[in-house]
Amino acid sequence: MDKTRETTIDINPIPYLTWTWLKINKDSVSYDFNLSENQGIDVQLPEGIKVSSGKSIETQLSEPKFSIGDQAAKLISDAASKGKIYKIEKSADQPLIIRIKLDSNSATHQIIHAKAGTSANIIIVYDGWLSSPEGVSKPQVLSGVITKVYAEDDAKLHISKVQLCGKTVNQIDDTAVVCGERAKVSLTQIELGGSHLDAGFHATLEGYQSSFYSDTAYICQENQYLDMNQVVVHKGKKTVCDMKTHGTAKDAATKTYRGTIDMIKGCAGSVGNEIETTLLLSPQAVVKAAPIILCGEEDISAEHGSTIGKLSNEMLFYMNSRGIDQKTAEELLTRAKITAAAVSIEDEGIQEEINSFLSE
Repeated sequence: MDKTRETTIDINPIPYLTWTWLKINKDSVSYDFNLSENQGIDVQLPEGIKVSSGKSIETQLSEPKFSIGDQAAKLISDAASKGKIYKIEKSADQPLIIRIKLDSNSATHQIIHAKAGTSANIIIVYDGWLSSPEGVSKPQVLSGVITKVYAEDDAKLHISKVQLCGKTVNQIDDTAVVCGERAKVSLTQIELGGSHLDAGFHATLEGYQSSFYSDTAYICQENQYLDMNQVVVHKGKKTVCDMKTHGTAKDAATKTYRGTIDMIKGCAGSVGNEIETTLLLSPQAVVKAAPIILCGEEDISAEHGSTIGKLSNEMLFYMNSRGIDQKTAEELLTRAKITAAAVSIEDEGIQEEINSFLSE
């Protein structure tokens, strides 16, 4: 990328600032945001889902917010001039599969609009720049992706995002969700490749008894930088969220996790849970985490936790007693975190792609 055209911005801001010296309030990036639109390819488009161009829809739901911050969202949105809308008009029997090939600087603006009472499974796969001829170096590539999700009353969505990029890909990826009454949205995220990654979601549980579930799995290795910002805001009464993030940090990688559950006044009877665990396999790896619960309502239940640890002596002894050395044990546990999340992706071919990527 041309450094003379780079713009420096703050990204993935934590909703409420903590101590500056912790260096966890935000990420800061410098990129050339002169991006071309990349709408991706609809590999499988089930009956009942209509596709059109555009970046806005008509709905009674409020506008979803972005975890990456307004400035980054605007830069990506402006670069994706047309945008793409997936309108789910009736429940789909097969998953909608979208592939986004990342072989040049690009911006993607997607809207998923589930009409009341519908259900659908959406799988988005990112790949590209996995290999090059010997002796040929590839330039850094920037991908910016915004996915806005509107789930009307009683809608049910399962969204999977699978990132299988090469080492020269930098990515900004945001999933912005808003739920109506009794709507349920589940999000599975697999982060495996890339160089500098800013990934996250912001879910607003607006309607009565709406719910949001997330399962994020990652491997952060070599010199990768993974920065995650996950926010769920409870507005409606008796809303539920459950956020799970599990992964491995090794080599000289850096991983930052921010997870916020915000219980707004008026969300009586709501329940929120978040758990984040990191298997730390190198003294050179840097791991930071900030699990946060904000309570503006008394009648709620919320729990959070974050753990960072090595392979325990008990687990290592158990593995050794069965002929498994430490390196193999670490590889097995690292892989298990990914496959446990990937099992919910309803396409065997994509599950096999994940396994192949892990094997490479």
